[in-house]
Amino acid sequence: MAVRQCSEASIEAGESLAGTAVESVDRWLLLEVTEPWAPKALQTQAFPETVRLQLGRWLEAPRTRLQLIRRPGRSGRRPLFMMLSTAGDRPQTTKLELGGYEELVGLELDTLSAAPSEPICLVCVHGRRDRCCGVLGGQVFRALQSQSVDTWQTSHLGGHRFAACALWLPDGLMYGRLRAEHVGAWVAARRSGAVGELDLFRGRCAYDRPTQAAEILLRKRLGLQEADAIEWLGTAATSESSWEVRFRVGSKAQVVPLRLQRTGANRPASCGGEPEAIASFVEG
Repeated sequence: MAVRQCSEASIEAGESLAGTAVESVDRWLLLEVTEPWAPKALQTQAFPETVRLQLGRWLEAPRTRLQLIRRPGRSGRRPLFMMLSTAGDRPQTTKLELGGYEELVGLELDTLSAAPSEPICLVCVHGRRDRCCGVLGGQVFRALQSQSVDTWQTSHLGGHRFAACALWLPDGLMYGRLRAEHVGAWVAARRSGAVGELDLFRGRCAYDRPTQAAEILLRKRLGLQEADAIEWLGTAATSESSWEVRFRVGSKAQVVPLRLQRTGANRPASCGGEPEAIASFVEG
């Protein structure tokens, strides 16, 4: 009997993607590592202990996340380190070519020169973390090779069961359940400034998860596709499991009341895990 994968179980259970993205991050550290990745990025054997400690110190800063990246055919080349600061109206990217990972030790990130950010797409292929990411992510990455997008394979983006998962920077928009057949329309939407298929949109990583979900619910309510059509004004908790999120769309204020509600269905969070109850964000 075939073992059901976590991504299949999540789809069969009808689990919503809204509000499931990495949350409250607007500084991304991208480090190229062509050697095998450990299940947890910082435990990767390619890093000397001094480098591991340096990366750990950087990650103590709020709103900061590390992603390991790689691209087939670059083995043996000088590794790249990139920092994308996605906050504000003018995202900035720092890019360094390293002679070795030890060159990261002692770097002061805030003093590095930066340039305006260009689009980068990261696709999770972290099979040592979860099989679904390795298989489904690999298929989507290969499909993206024909799209002339600056695309990298990346380590765990969270939510194995939503594979294939992808992150579009510098917008910080995260997607799930991508398949090779989605890639052409998705890339075309992103290039035009649109979000793309809302049922594949997990959320905007600069927001917390209730705000991510509220944005998606509002987009569905109003039929909004333009990525910058919505301005977030604030989020207030009205109970332990309900919120009121305020946005501006054009000249009008919009309020999205939402709550976290159990659906009655179960699914494992990752392959091989025990079934867990699903709770999804709903409007009202």
